[in-house]
This record gives sequence, C-alpha cells and structure tokens, in this order.
Amino acid sequence: MLRRSVHLPDLPWLHPVSTPFIAIVDDHDVLCSSLVDLMRSIGYRAEPFGSAEAFLASSSLFLFDCIVADVHLPGMSGLDLVRTLREHGTTTPAILITALIEKRLDDAAISVGAVCLLRKPLDIKVLVELIERNLQ
Repeated sequence: MLRRSVHLPDLPWLHPVSTPFIAIVDDHDVLCSSLVDLMRSIGYRAEPFGSAEAFLASSSLFLFDCIVADVHLPGMSGLDLVRTLREHGTTTPAILITALIEKRLDDAAISVGAVCLLRKPLDIKVLVELIERNLQ
C-alpha cells in the first residue's frame, strides 16, 4: 500500500482559537454578575470575584487576558490590586472602575499600571472597546 504525502494549506479555522478570559472584581454582586453576563454575551469567558484577595487566591490568576476591577473594594483596593500585580511582573491589562469622582484617582490608576479609570455608571460601549483594544 502506497501512501502519498498531501500538503494542506494553512487554514486558520483548523487551529484552536483562544477565547478571551476576563476577570471581574467588584464587591457589588449585581454589577459584578451583570458585567460577567455582558462578557459572556459577547463571546468571552468571565469569572466574578467579590474582592481583590479572592482574585489573587484564584487558581486561574495567570490565565486572565484582562481584569476589570472596582477601585473601592473591601480589604485591598483595586489600586493596590493592580500595584501588587505589577510588582510581581504580571502585565495583564487592568481597567479600573469607580463611582468616586475624585480627580486624583485618574492619575493614581495610571501610576499603578492600570490601562485607565472609568466612572460609574459605566458606558458599556467604551468598556467593551477598551477590553477589545487591550486584547490585541
């Protein structure tokens, strides 16, 4: 029996596609679950965390492609979360969100290594665009 070698063209749809994995860190259960639902509705995987400490203890910590975290959390703040991640060499894009209006928070978010700081109520279109831009 003869076997013939056949060259197949490189077909991108034959390669596994990685689905983006987004961490949502917010102590407000309704907002957290709403953001997780939003991420899933646009085809991303998402996991909720009620605190920075819960996120840092996650076995999935290094699997996330993007982090969306509230600034004001019980225990460790979102700012401290991003600072801690950067100090340990983690470069996962982090988008911070807050209902606080203090202008100093914008500078603080950038100084710790966050992509940006968005104000609540969130403009969902802006949030999704930022996530998509940082996944590339």
